[in-house]
Amino acid sequence: MEKITWKCSKCGYTYEADPGVVPPETCPTCKDKCEFVNVTCYIPECGMTGQDPRLKG
Repeated sequence: MEKITWKCSKCGYTYEADPGVVPPETCPTCKDKCEFVNVTCYIPECGMTGQDPRLKG
């Protein structure tokens, strides 16, 4: 099974983890407690892997 790509809602840091593994509560980059958003690509255009290009920014 493919990895899940999570993105920090504050600084944009991305974190990949196996399904079922939750991202950390504190971002390792900005050191803030933040919400990690699932930005995994689930569309054929990006091969169903990595970050969905529509969610960058």
